[in-house]
Amino acid sequence: MLVVMTLILIVGAMVMIQSGPIMATAKMDTALRQVIDQIRQAREFSITNRRYVKIAFPTAVVGANTVYTVTITQMNSLTAGAGTTNPVLSTTIIQAPAQYYTFGGLDTPDAYGNSAAIYFEGTSGGPLGGMLFQSDGELVDGATFQPINGTVFIGVPGTATSARAITVLGSTGRVRGWKGNGVNWTQF
Repeated sequence: MLVVMTLILIVGAMVMIQSGPIMATAKMDTALRQVIDQIRQAREFSITNRRYVKIAFPTAVVGANTVYTVTITQMNSLTAGAGTTNPVLSTTIIQAPAQYYTFGGLDTPDAYGNSAAIYFEGTSGGPLGGMLFQSDGELVDGATFQPINGTVFIGVPGTATSARAITVLGSTGRVRGWKGNGVNWTQF
């Protein structure tokens, strides 16, 4: 009986040691799925309802914590003014400990750039006019209405295996997820 109990304790300890990295990977994969799902939801809503839909990646400080979100807004009007309402369709907080973060020098195979964690049209944070999905599914610059490509990088600082990225091809609205290990990317 003592031998069986010892074996159970040894196996239990091995499982506990291995569960930490597995849980960290699962949290990062969840964060990746959340961002991909929000981007795809914005595109589908735009196509289905024949409306411009704005996608944004704001951060907010709540108490001592920074919260990373993805926000989708229906654009009933593209100009600001009295009586203009653009309802927020969805705001999703991404799974902690994930944050918008890029690992220096590690760009995805799509090669849309990696100078910032949110990098669209060669601009950190995206174009000044915002990023809009239009009714044909294209992701466009909100000022010029030209298709834009870009990448959203997420990860945990100091943990290269947490690198995740979402690329969007503006002309089609195609969204791809990537998992990084600090050296290479594999498609999610």
